[in-house]
Amino acid sequence: MSRKQAIIEAATRLFAENGFYRTSTIDIAESAGVAHGTLFYHFKNKEGIIYEIFRLAGDTYVSEMQADVGRDRIGLEKIEAVLRFNIAFSRSHSKQLLIFLRDFPEELASKESRLKALVKSVGEQVIEIIEQSLETGIADGSVATSNIQKTAHILNGLIFGLMHMNLLSPLEIPEMEESVNEFCRKALAPENSSDQ
Repeated sequence: MSRKQAIIEAATRLFAENGFYRTSTIDIAESAGVAHGTLFYHFKNKEGIIYEIFRLAGDTYVSEMQADVGRDRIGLEKIEAVLRFNIAFSRSHSKQLLIFLRDFPEELASKESRLKALVKSVGEQVIEIIEQSLETGIADGSVATSNIQKTAHILNGLIFGLMHMNLLSPLEIPEMEESVNEFCRKALAPENSSDQ
């Protein structure tokens, strides 16, 4: 493993355990087994590290979701694939998502930044994948909706809410993958068509 990768992995673990703001660059360097100066050779500051963590996770998220959705033929199956993928991704990338959901909502809402632009780009790509899946479903008759854009945002909100709930809720959350898919099947079925 490269030193840069060791820094990213150590930072991800420490940010998830302690929070971004309570983790110092010294902590990261020590955990990664590199000199403090080496950390600054690879990253300008702690914000550069978190940006790289989110960039890597975002790239993985979008490319793997596209591949997963691309395996299914009809639109409704594509929507179900999006939902299944997101549940699995929130398990396999829980540290990155926890950092994002817990430590950055205020920054993302308050100012323009490189990080906000990255998150916006990933979000737009996800909406596009969902919209394309809905369009496929309308074309093949497996999905009915009168407003693709609005429905895509509703589905994205459902996904985001489930991730948030699974990672931050103090409640014990039951396994919901099949229930979520069943809910979406019923909501999007042509016989249940309504203005969504």
